[in-house]
Amino acid sequence: MPHSPLPEKQAHRRWRLASRLATADPGLIRLRLASRVTLTVVLCAAALALSHQLAPLPPAAYAVALTLAIQGAVAIRDATHRHRLATRVVCGLAGFAMLAVVSMIASEVVLVDLVFLGVAFAAVFARRWGARWNAVGMFSFMSCFIAAYFRPSPADLGAIAFALALSGLIADVVRDRLVPDRPAADLRRTLEAVDQRIAAVVSILRRAHRSGWTGDLRDAALAGEQRVKDALITAEGQLPAPTGGSQAPPDAATQLSIELFDLHLAAETALAAGLGGAPGDEAASARLMAALDRLARMRLAARQTAAGLTDEILDRAVAATPPGAAGAALPVWQDPTFRLAAQVTLACAIAMVGGSLVSEQRWFWAVLTAFLVFTNTQSRGDAALRGVARAVGTAGGIVVGIGLATLVHGQFALSLGFIAAFVFLAFYTLQLSYGALTFFMTLGLSLLYGLLGSFSPGLLVLRLEETLIGAAAGVGVAYFVFPQRTEAASGKAADAFLAELDRLLAAFADRRRGEGSAWRLVAVTQALDRRHAEIVAALRPLDSGWLAGERRRMVRRGQLRFTVLAYWAHRLAGASEGVMPIGSEDETDATLNACRAEIAELRRRRSDIFHEAQTVSLVPPDAASARADPAEPDAAIAIHAIRHILNQVMGSRTGSAEEAKPNVESALSTKTDPSDKQPARFAG
Repeated sequence: MPHSPLPEKQAHRRWRLASRLATADPGLIRLRLASRVTLTVVLCAAALALSHQLAPLPPAAYAVALTLAIQGAVAIRDATHRHRLATRVVCGLAGFAMLAVVSMIASEVVLVDLVFLGVAFAAVFARRWGARWNAVGMFSFMSCFIAAYFRPSPADLGAIAFALALSGLIADVVRDRLVPDRPAADLRRTLEAVDQRIAAVVSILRRAHRSGWTGDLRDAALAGEQRVKDALITAEGQLPAPTGGSQAPPDAATQLSIELFDLHLAAETALAAGLGGAPGDEAASARLMAALDRLARMRLAARQTAAGLTDEILDRAVAATPPGAAGAALPVWQDPTFRLAAQVTLACAIAMVGGSLVSEQRWFWAVLTAFLVFTNTQSRGDAALRGVARAVGTAGGIVVGIGLATLVHGQFALSLGFIAAFVFLAFYTLQLSYGALTFFMTLGLSLLYGLLGSFSPGLLVLRLEETLIGAAAGVGVAYFVFPQRTEAASGKAADAFLAELDRLLAAFADRRRGEGSAWRLVAVTQALDRRHAEIVAALRPLDSGWLAGERRRMVRRGQLRFTVLAYWAHRLAGASEGVMPIGSEDETDATLNACRAEIAELRRRRSDIFHEAQTVSLVPPDAASARADPAEPDAAIAIHAIRHILNQVMGSRTGSAEEAKPNVESALSTKTDPSDKQPARFAG
């Protein structure tokens, strides 16, 4: 009987689908989160349905179980099962305490509202003590939220305790038994995604090398490099957090962190070499081939190191990672967490009043929106974007939900399937778009109302009205009470970046003198990358499309300069093992000290980094024209590049008036088209 090619084709299609999924979602982090939430909700609903056949529970118990099941899957993020279990118990006790308190004062409407606002304040203020207390705060707020709406009686507390315990048990089993973390396999899967993204960039570079660069190819290369960077950040996040101070020989996890840094640098160098060449330029071609060879070596080294990692090694490394140092104590009224808690409480109070005027039964939608508008925000611009995203997502979900609920009316099984799918999609897109999360959750709620027999277009329109009230309350408070301007938030992020750049120069100097480890230098560089990501996040409201003209160009100009500074910082760190060909030791130290002094000056004038560049001319080091291997990092050129950018920004006229050599000066250009978010070419 002839062999059928069908199974092979199906296997190939499955492999391609898995490959695309891994490339789009490195480490399958979003897939795992969505699967956990969906499975937790489905199992919890099934258990409640079975329980209902034996002994019906009060409505508050069902709401508590399903709502806190989602919180248990999302909010509890401790590193080990033991710590997660402890957090889950504390969260459950805190949630039950809130439900018990409200049940005892349910007849005192004003008192219940005051307790609700007090819990909102405490839930936000608790974030200052870390992830565990953030989770406890969310459980407390959502429990108080449910209690304020359903007003359970003390007689309901036994059933509520059962529902709480049931949801917590199911969430724990799903998290650590059914959909557990598999650190080593997850890391290798992430590195496969890194490798595929690098391969895509290499393919673009080779194509451009053969036929020349076009605008589309250049954009694709820059976008591909950003995707490589995103995947590498995901991989680094799966390794133990760097401490930066250890002098001990690196273990396998630490060694992989160093190799991922080298891989990141090699990818940037290859892109720089490719973008910097012209058709027929043999020197540029040699630089590109050398850079691609080095990149291939780095890819192989990372794969080999990752192959030797096990779950036990990574679990030990995570457990051994010390907690971060606490920040300096501030007076309570100056504490950012206190100010945020005050903002959230006031916004909830305004939403409570405004929502009650529209509906005395559904005001909780407005309060929930006002509370969530401030989640993961750094500035009032962030709050505005989040408020708009929630309003738009709700509106879109209502429009589609009305039509869908009408189509599937009376089809119980189909409605349940759609609800499960929408929960999955909501949390799969959580890290990509808050608006998408809101859209899919609104669709799910539309169908849920249909199953409960309370669906009507008017109810969904009321939800939109309450959402708009809550969003307006949150954004209004963010703008006028303890306002954190986007410019101030981005200024703080810029200052933190420059401080980390100064630390990198100090670590480089220590490494040259034999007083520091390569691991410390990598740790500081990774911290610099995190500061760079914080700048991008802080500037997001200013680059969201609301602004036009010169101000938006200023934002992109600043983003470009930080990107180029980060690139040259990588080059400098990568050159720490080589000889610094600047001259004498004294001259080397003088160059480093001058660069650090310029960083200190720019920290005092950090807003200048967004302004038009001044023409400056620094003489590049002699080593720039005599490179043994153009693909290898060179400390002399890296420091010169950093100083050049700093002096451009500050408008200094330091250095010689002689024109810098073309091959270095052109690489340091920071001119960009206003429509570009990335540099026209990497400095390299």
